[in-house]
Amino acid sequence: MFQSSRHHRFVLIPLFAAACGALGALLVLCFQGLLHLGEHALARHGGGLVEIASRLAPWQRALAPIIGGLVAGWVLEQGRRLLRGAAAGDYLEAVRVGDGHLSLRRTLVNSLSSFCTVASGGSIGREGAMVALSAQGGSLLTRLLPMSLPRRRRIVACGIAAGWAAAYHAPLSAVIFVCEVVWRRLDWRALPALALAALTASLTVDHLFGLSPLYQPPPLALPDRLALAGYCLLALGLGAVSPLFLKLMELGRHAFGRLPMRLPLRMALGGSVVGGLAWFWPQMWGNGYSTVSWLLGHQPAWQLVLTLLLCKLAATAATSGSGAVGGIFTPMLFAGAAGGALAGQLLNLALPGWLPGGGAVLVGMAAFLAATARAPLLAVAMLMELTGAYSMLLPVALAAALAARVSRLLGGRALYQDEAGAVRRRRPGRWWRRRR
Repeated sequence: MFQSSRHHRFVLIPLFAAACGALGALLVLCFQGLLHLGEHALARHGGGLVEIASRLAPWQRALAPIIGGLVAGWVLEQGRRLLRGAAAGDYLEAVRVGDGHLSLRRTLVNSLSSFCTVASGGSIGREGAMVALSAQGGSLLTRLLPMSLPRRRRIVACGIAAGWAAAYHAPLSAVIFVCEVVWRRLDWRALPALALAALTASLTVDHLFGLSPLYQPPPLALPDRLALAGYCLLALGLGAVSPLFLKLMELGRHAFGRLPMRLPLRMALGGSVVGGLAWFWPQMWGNGYSTVSWLLGHQPAWQLVLTLLLCKLAATAATSGSGAVGGIFTPMLFAGAAGGALAGQLLNLALPGWLPGGGAVLVGMAAFLAATARAPLLAVAMLMELTGAYSMLLPVALAAALAARVSRLLGGRALYQDEAGAVRRRRPGRWWRRRR
């Protein structure tokens, strides 16, 4: 028995972790390929969703999210009727408190619904479905051989890390995401397996299509002390307003949940909000990736940035609140980028040339991510890997720490917060005694 345990630990676990990385990368690439095919079928040419929307007639880009929401809601409604009693489909729950098993049919139904929402311009992240598919791949691998509950959870966590690394081109932040956000703790024994899965996924994507940072900011010089002070002020402001973002998402869910209509009609209504705003601003389509890239390289007027920010928040709250399957991580980066651009322009009014536009956008993304997810390490690693702007490491780290601290002081829930975390805060004494 002892030899068998050592065999599982030193031979099978690394093999399963590497298999999770390769399988997760392939699943992510397949989902991305299907999205590109859908976008090409929608507009008869390639390009991002914002570019496609800008080339369509206003009535077309207003109608597409409505039809997409209706189809996505119908897929979810029919899928839930067929999947009564099936295993859980939430990979966070499966790794935190579950048995590591995920329902394949539920994951496929959710992924298909997410595909319909994203391909039609819904204001929601596509990476959520990619990570879910990768986690499902890890869950399927755990069924090949009998293994203990902690090892099953660890293999599914390797699938999550692989999907994150392949979707964002960020292997280091994938490991930090699992430890700091999913587990909310650091498990030294699991680090080698998580790192192996993330690196395997990144190498697979790099070998097939090439790996480069998702965002390409302009060259940024090392900030001086005055610029560091400005970045700290920016982080304090974004940390203070970050709870409003999650509160807005929660209000959207409550508002749509009270509507006496079927799920497809609710999701079509959410699509109508996106479509109505996209009639005037094509940037409402998609998760906001194209607009963030544009903000990093340009300095538009503050009136335009504020308008895009408010409209994008409304579109994301409507899409997510109506019941669409997908993440809000990338829309959250958009909110941080726009907030950083606005704060940078406000500081530059007080002292002209105080902060460069691209630097304020980048630091705003890190601060807002750290504040909403309560994960400063993830924010620092994520922004470095997303942009490659390592000259901004010091202001990004300071901004992430300050924003996360301000958000904790203000209270409220955090992104990806589980119910167990809420119980621990309500009964801290019992939780501390159990942990000891």
